[in-house]
Amino acid sequence: MTETPDDQPDPRAQIRALKNHLESLARAGLDALPVDHAIDLAPRPRTHPPVARETQAEPVAQHASALVPPTTPVPQAERPIHSPQPQAPLGGSLLGSVGFELPVIPLDERGQALASLAAVVSTCRKCPHLADARTQTVFGVGSHSARLMFVGEAPGADEDRLGEPFVGRAGKLLTDMITKGMGLRREDVYIANILKCRPPDNRNPEPDEAANCVPYLERQIEVIRPEFLCLLGLVAVRYLLGGAQSMGRMRSRWHDYRGVRTMATYHPSYLLRNPSMKREAWVDLQMLMGAMGIEPPRRGSA
Repeated sequence: MTETPDDQPDPRAQIRALKNHLESLARAGLDALPVDHAIDLAPRPRTHPPVARETQAEPVAQHASALVPPTTPVPQAERPIHSPQPQAPLGGSLLGSVGFELPVIPLDERGQALASLAAVVSTCRKCPHLADARTQTVFGVGSHSARLMFVGEAPGADEDRLGEPFVGRAGKLLTDMITKGMGLRREDVYIANILKCRPPDNRNPEPDEAANCVPYLERQIEVIRPEFLCLLGLVAVRYLLGGAQSMGRMRSRWHDYRGVRTMATYHPSYLLRNPSMKREAWVDLQMLMGAMGIEPPRRGSA
């Protein structure tokens, strides 16, 4: 019997993986998935560094006291659909390459692609201890053509109960950051997490849990193709960008995720515990708004 060389994929293993994937879609109730947009969910091998808690950075510019909606952003349908131009990969990236593998999906087909992926996620048991304890998976919410995507760490109790990310106290603060701080609607952006299941006692995701779940998030990003990513907290930073720096060193500067301009800032839960750090997060939002062409709110405006 001829053996497959070590550096070539085993066609028999690929067939088995495809068969298992199609069976999982059938169990989720899906009759068909567009061939051009089939989604490869096989996890990539990756090594994750340990995740530390956010550390405080030196005080920077003062937080604006009055937040009002800025000028109306360009409607989603009027922006051309395009793949971000590849850039040099960030040092320490877990992906090892730039650009996307999945072809650009037309706007009117992205909803079905995400729904198909959500159905697969809903039956996922890669982490049996998380699957047994969850009420439901928490996939993601927002616009399928969002220019901006927020990524947090994992669902909490409220998210596990309602099936939507960022709906508790931290979610209310994030909503305020989006609506009062940036002048956008929550439904204008897309919000997701590193994990789709709630970890016990709201602890940080373990490396093996993230390794199992991040491929789902990667495909969400590939389908939506946001122009900007905002990573909320060190957990999201470590598992998407890699590296072992503190949040104080990662924030207030641009990073690259497969050609997508990426900003890191403090998680809303951290800001609730450390209100004095909100002004640093406001500086990050101002940088993000500047790059997106959104006029910052003016002090004293009604």
